[in-house]
Amino acid sequence: MKKQNHKTLTKFILLSLIAVQFVACAKGNLGDQLASLPGDESTLGQEPQDGNNNGETTSPETPSTEAPVVENGFRLDQEVKKYKDRYELENTFAKLTDNKGQGVDELYGTRNFRVVLHGVMYRGGANNKYLSTPRSNVNPLPTVGLNNLCKEDFSAAVYLYSENFNTAPKSVSCKDTSHQDHKLNYKQYAAAGEKEKILQMVYDRIKGKLDGPIYAHCWNGWHSSGLISGIVLKQFCGWSNEKADAYWMKNTDGNNKGFDSIRRRLREFKPLVKYSITAAERALICPQE
Repeated sequence: MKKQNHKTLTKFILLSLIAVQFVACAKGNLGDQLASLPGDESTLGQEPQDGNNNGETTSPETPSTEAPVVENGFRLDQEVKKYKDRYELENTFAKLTDNKGQGVDELYGTRNFRVVLHGVMYRGGANNKYLSTPRSNVNPLPTVGLNNLCKEDFSAAVYLYSENFNTAPKSVSCKDTSHQDHKLNYKQYAAAGEKEKILQMVYDRIKGKLDGPIYAHCWNGWHSSGLISGIVLKQFCGWSNEKADAYWMKNTDGNNKGFDSIRRRLREFKPLVKYSITAAERALICPQE
């Protein structure tokens, strides 16, 4: 009887040991499963990974140059590429129309057409003096110029002087490059006194609130257009006073004597916080020179 009890006790001890090992094993497996669930300590602080990037993460020190899609479907990167491919302007000094308005036929009506911000803003003059039927140089864009800018998908043109603006249409309608109905608005703002209105327009274009670029112009495309363009480059591209001044000088095509007040206004401008843009947006739109 004692021998049988001893065997029973031994068997009970062995079964207990097996049960303990089974529970321990089960707890280990359960722990592995819990560790893989979202919200576990092992994943806190890690950036979620895109299933299409092969497990790679983007360094925060190297912002992507791809602009996000905004609510209306606007893609700044696509707009910049469209106009870079269309105009192929390598720098801020290259022209698509010369001082007599000759060059790219689609931009006839402009003079000294240059890029300021790719896909966002361009600058120049109004071709009045060298039209097939010439008129005084002291005039806004001829209607043919407004119509051509509209057909090139521009959303707005800005006349930087006031002389004879009342003779120009305040908007024109056309078929754009996609054969869709399109409208260009014509504004009149002074380059110095109303610069914030122009900066707001540029900011709105960057953020997708305008459906095409802006053409800012004076009479020849040298002085006032250079002032507002230098201000824009300081605001959105972080250009220094020295760089902006050299830019203004070079783009007068040698007509730079006696304009100290314009150059002073350009130097005195300080970028405004309310029109700040992201590093990715800046990388897209800002020219090399």
